[in-house]
Parts: sequence; C-alpha cells; structure tokens
Amino acid sequence: MAFILNALTCALGLLYFIRRGKQCLDFTVTVHFFHLLGCWIYNSRFPSTLTWWLVHIVCTALMAAIGEYLCMRIELREIPLNSAPKSNV
Repeated sequence: MAFILNALTCALGLLYFIRRGKQCLDFTVTVHFFHLLGCWIYNSRFPSTLTWWLVHIVCTALMAAIGEYLCMRIELREIPLNSAPKSNV
C-alpha cells in the first residue's frame, strides 16, 4: 500500500516539476531505476523476488499513467485569445 501511495504522490510531483506528458514515462523509469540501484547497493545483492518486481512494475505503470494524465490535462487547456485591439489609435 505504501508503494501505491508513493506512486500517487510522485505522479503529483511529475505534474509540478515536469509538466510535459511526453516526459513522464522517462522520469518515472529513471526514478525507479535509481531505486533499484539503491536497493541493490543497500542489500548487497540484486532483487530477485517476484513480488518485488511485480510491485515495482505496477507502481511504475501507475505513476507514469497518472502523471501523464495529469500533465495532459494541463497541456490541453484552451489558450485564451484576446481579439480586442491593444490600443486606441
């Protein structure tokens, strides 16, 4: 449950820091890759349990999908066009 909550909060971080839908997957995979390296160094062995891999694959997909959805909502907002003249000449 903690990993899923972490994926949700990191998706909000993607919205705040990245703000581009195309880059969400890249940053998500990078963050989880650094987590893999940290776990490998801390435990002095490569993670080999199936549950560890399943949890991280699901959390990576969840974080990327929600982050991309949030970023795309911001990107697809209407751009206001002002048709009024700038000055009265």
